[in-house]
Amino acid sequence: MKFLKANLKKYKYHHLIIFLILLTLFGVFSLNRYAIDTYFFESFGMKYNAINPYFHDGRLFMTGFLYLMDFFKFSYATEKILSWALALGSLFLSAIIMFNLLNKNSKNKMINILLSVCLVANPFIIEFFMFPEYSGIMCLSVLFISISIASIINFWKKKNKYLILISIIAAIFSVLCYQGALSMLFIIPLIFAFKDCDNFKTFAQRVIITGVIFIIAAGTIAVITKVLGATRLANHINLLESIKSLIKGTWLLLTSTYKILPSYMLIGAFCISLVFCLIGVKKGFHFILFLILAMISLLVVPALPHLFTSYIWMVPRSNIGYGILGVFPILFYLLYGQDKKYINYIFIGIMSILLIFQWHSGLSFAQSQIENNELNTQEAQNINKYIQDNKEYNVYKLKIYNDKNPTYTYYSLKSAGDMNVRAFGYEWAYRAALNTKSSITFEDGDPNKEYEKYCSHKNWDSFDPEQLKIINDTIYICIY
Repeated sequence: MKFLKANLKKYKYHHLIIFLILLTLFGVFSLNRYAIDTYFFESFGMKYNAINPYFHDGRLFMTGFLYLMDFFKFSYATEKILSWALALGSLFLSAIIMFNLLNKNSKNKMINILLSVCLVANPFIIEFFMFPEYSGIMCLSVLFISISIASIINFWKKKNKYLILISIIAAIFSVLCYQGALSMLFIIPLIFAFKDCDNFKTFAQRVIITGVIFIIAAGTIAVITKVLGATRLANHINLLESIKSLIKGTWLLLTSTYKILPSYMLIGAFCISLVFCLIGVKKGFHFILFLILAMISLLVVPALPHLFTSYIWMVPRSNIGYGILGVFPILFYLLYGQDKKYINYIFIGIMSILLIFQWHSGLSFAQSQIENNELNTQEAQNINKYIQDNKEYNVYKLKIYNDKNPTYTYYSLKSAGDMNVRAFGYEWAYRAALNTKSSITFEDGDPNKEYEKYCSHKNWDSFDPEQLKIINDTIYICIY
């Protein structure tokens, strides 16, 4: 405890800089916003969502968080701001943990500050913040992973077996929050594993211990989700097709970053960093072999869990480990390099550029999300007005069909993957979104083959009253 207090006092200004960077990156996400899931969340209530989907998907911390919010009767807006505060606080503590680890191996405080942020709050974390009601628990998973990582690395020096227990518990807690950060548990300790390593046997022991903890956490969440009835796990795996989909999805993720960074920027940062890393590290067969092993692990480990899911959807939030790709060689250089001043400046420049683009992207996505919410509200108002203009019908049922070519985003907004999709572009979300913007709680309506055929021959590009039709107690709506 005394060491912790002394550490906090000694580096308080460095910690303040880390906090200000994180606040700059994610402060805009404190504004009240809706993801497509948020409409479902508010339509069905906290207790319902605590069980469906979070409990069944093994995200037990989110289940507990929502029951706590419901117990204290917090509003949805309050829940979202508390979630944002938890997210920012979790990333701040995670960055401090990484900063302390880096400080033991590098005297360059500027690189340590930037790298600690780039590791735990890498560009892919932005998608966490795009889900306002869930971002806090998602980022809490990063904090638990950071604790697990630090415990493993400290165990190598202190040989205190309690650190292994702490690492296992923290890793399990992480996957009970969210599973997207788990790959970092293997990748980051692996890079540290060669540090102060006397022989290959010691290195192998370190890798095996890390791998076992990773497998325990992954196995625990696999068993829990299977028992709780998660629908995301595959009942049958076509290995060849899954690997093809995985390679394709991973390439798309790393090249496009789903518009979080400019196309190929993450790979470009990796390549440039790798060149100067190779210039700066000690030359030798063992180091090159170790670097290749680390790179293979970085590319393979985040993708592996997706082989066991019912569908492969390689998006940033479920692959946080890939987000460190651009700075991975910098961490390697920091641990094993020769501390050349010009290389330090280059790496500071690379990380600064990545963070600037990440900040700009966060602003763009947040602004587009707010505009997306306004457009969703306008559509809801148009539908409500149509119902009010037809008061002779007692409408309380809803049935949704698609036109010939439905669109899932507003073209004028920044969107990618699941970020900033239209609430009124998906049948499963339509009723929930309309419920939050209407005085009516809609029930499922009866099918109408004639209207379904009518919609299938249309191809609208924007809202049109002809997309709406009321028959008795049911309003039929065509998604354009």
